[in-house]
Amino acid sequence: MGKEIDVLSKSELRVLTLISAGFTSEAIGLKLEITKSTVQTHRRNMLRKTGFNNTQQLVGWAVREGLLK
Repeated sequence: MGKEIDVLSKSELRVLTLISAGFTSEAIGLKLEITKSTVQTHRRNMLRKTGFNNTQQLVGWAVREGLLK
């Protein structure tokens, strides 16, 4: 898909890392001290920025690009 690695903000990458670890939006919010709504906004923005249809595609791309361990 030719996504640019630097397309995501640091906050979005923190959220994506926790999503990939299996945390729910609520748990991510508690861990990062942000609201569940903010987590969901980050998720929507990441999908929009990358053009993926779902979080699974987003996480797969991030792993392939070395953004996640």
